[in-house]
Amino acid sequence: MKKSCKTLQKQLKKVALELGGKSPLVVLEDADMEKAAKTAVSNMFMNTGQVCTAATRIIVPKTKKDEFEDAVQKVLPSFSMGNPREDGHNAGPLVSEGQWDTVQSYIQKGIDEGATVLVGGTGKPEGLDKGYFAKPTVFTNVSNDMVIAQEEIFGPVISIITYDDIEHALEIANDTIYGLAGYVVGNDPEQLRYVASNIRAGQITVNNARTDFMAPFGGFKQSGIGREWGDFGIEEYLEVKAVLGMPS
Repeated sequence: MKKSCKTLQKQLKKVALELGGKSPLVVLEDADMEKAAKTAVSNMFMNTGQVCTAATRIIVPKTKKDEFEDAVQKVLPSFSMGNPREDGHNAGPLVSEGQWDTVQSYIQKGIDEGATVLVGGTGKPEGLDKGYFAKPTVFTNVSNDMVIAQEEIFGPVISIITYDDIEHALEIANDTIYGLAGYVVGNDPEQLRYVASNIRAGQITVNNARTDFMAPFGGFKQSGIGREWGDFGIEEYLEVKAVLGMPS
């Protein structure tokens, strides 16, 4: 019995897990659509979309859909994909052939599901035949139950999803197994605060605020358990001991 208890004790581990994400970017009605589009596109290009916190679901007011799509197409040419050893490029190739195949399969799934390719699509960008480059791809006319809106692609692919009102936007934002990060852009402080407070994710960024490594970072739901960074990150390595009934 003692031997088995010792064996069990050796096997027990305290863990903190930082897992995947399918993070929403909620664009408020009063947001500057060109700035919001730049935020969305920069998320797509950052590390070629191979970022667990990337905002891959862009949740836009239905009344602003056309304006936002126009803004995306206007902003996109200012971002460049190419050889990362050369200056002037915002993104390089994917990490491996396997990941390139995965990204291509998701783009094809989006097409098969009936989403509209606003820019990009399957295959490699023009002039980038060597290396695992994937076309930066923006889908529109996406519903949140589509595979491309629910599963983590880990590549330069984002989806535009429209909403009717703020509660509808939050319903879409939280309709995922993940909860790692979330984003909101707009001008009304009360709406910004309300949306940020009600997205079920571990870290919410408002209006492109700078990362603070003293703030706790970690996921809700299937995005992980535990926290990194700051005091909360240190506490993950500690065990609390309580002593009760000591005489004064």
